[in-house]
Amino acid sequence: MAVSKHILTLTEDLTCSICLSLFVEPVQLECEHNFCKSCIQACWENQGEVVSCPECRAVSQQKSYKKARVLANLCEKARQLELNPALQQEGGPRCLEHDEKLKLFCQDDRALICVICRDSPAHSGHSFLPVADVARECKDQLKSALDSMEAEKESKSELKEQQEREFVELEEFSTSLEKDISAQFARIHQYLEDKEKCLIEELMRQKEEDLQLIVENQSRTEMELFSLEENIFNLTEIIQQQDNIYFLKEVQRLGEMCEDKEEEGRNEDGGYPEMQISPRKNYTGFQGPLLFAVWKEMKQIISPFPVSLTLDPNTAHHSLILSEDLTGVRNSGRVLELPDNPERFDTTPCVLGLHGFNSGKHYWEVEVGDNTNWDVGVVREFANRKGCIITGPENGYWAVWLRNENEYGAANVSLCLSVKPRSIGVYLDYEGGLVTFYNADDMSVLYTFTDTFTEKLFPYFYPGLHDVSKNDALLKLCCF
Repeated sequence: MAVSKHILTLTEDLTCSICLSLFVEPVQLECEHNFCKSCIQACWENQGEVVSCPECRAVSQQKSYKKARVLANLCEKARQLELNPALQQEGGPRCLEHDEKLKLFCQDDRALICVICRDSPAHSGHSFLPVADVARECKDQLKSALDSMEAEKESKSELKEQQEREFVELEEFSTSLEKDISAQFARIHQYLEDKEKCLIEELMRQKEEDLQLIVENQSRTEMELFSLEENIFNLTEIIQQQDNIYFLKEVQRLGEMCEDKEEEGRNEDGGYPEMQISPRKNYTGFQGPLLFAVWKEMKQIISPFPVSLTLDPNTAHHSLILSEDLTGVRNSGRVLELPDNPERFDTTPCVLGLHGFNSGKHYWEVEVGDNTNWDVGVVREFANRKGCIITGPENGYWAVWLRNENEYGAANVSLCLSVKPRSIGVYLDYEGGLVTFYNADDMSVLYTFTDTFTEKLFPYFYPGLHDVSKNDALLKLCCF
């Protein structure tokens, strides 16, 4: 008991009046009051040049203090006493004022008190509970909080596992895409390298043939030139001959020789041989739109290469007019006499492509031009075609649309486009569950649907309502 009282008294003397805890790095002011170094610094922080003691209000012209080393040592010993269970009073903590056991909890002050404190004026009219009841209630509350934290921990653990799975899936997916991209470009690189090599080899063969012909012609020309020079020399000597008899005999001999050579040439060639010059037409295959020609040949290795579609007249609404080649459609604004077959749209002016897809990857383009109202997309084979059509995956329609000249969207999502597309590209990956729409002018992505497909999908077109001034041009399927 006595030891406990001494400890409590000592603790009170070693307590900072600012933080109400044992001094930490105690310092002494000029007025000899002691405080924690950090506490007095924080207290003086906003006081300017002139500061005052928090206890006695003594004014100081400068923020000066000195270390209280003896006090610091006492505080350290006090901490050791508090942490030593052998020096603590049996029966648990006691009231600092009355040295009685703390048996009650004041609900108004939220404090532990003894029975003497209960009857003091300070707690008059307050509500009290036994310490055991309050502890039990607090434990129940903490247990409930602990259960909630455990549940949150489990939820966070599941979320972490999910994120780890997503990380692994993303790594695998991106790696797969990287390999696919590399493989596709490798095919193109290989094709171009092979094509370049083949063209250069053909060019070299043609060059060798023409060079051989030029060399042969050059050799023949040199021989003929040598013969001409010899004849010129001989003829010059004959002309310079002073003996007329000899001169005439030589002329007669030359005439006979020329006739023999002409006859010999006719027997060998059937006519007079002419020099052959390498014709430029042999090289037309290596000139002109060379890269474009190669690009057209690359269709065999590009996948998916844009498909050329046609429209199905049996599905066309009775107000729609299709082009003769079945690649364009527009709204005529009048009712045409058409049979009301089951596959035809009867209320909304739409039309489908003639051929559908139930596997593979496919791409096509639709020219929308300056039209102000249209839909382009795909539809399930057995989706509803009667009555008012509402596009959306839930109804079997995956499409992008334009309304009122500049309001773009996909299903219930509005799209903000910085560039007005004049052609729409549609990419369908049936097994991958993707329908992606592009601005075909620059191949920027407009929107992507992800879903699972179980029916055949058909290209879908809505040319909008008839409007001669704004919406009268054909929706045109691009041919490749």
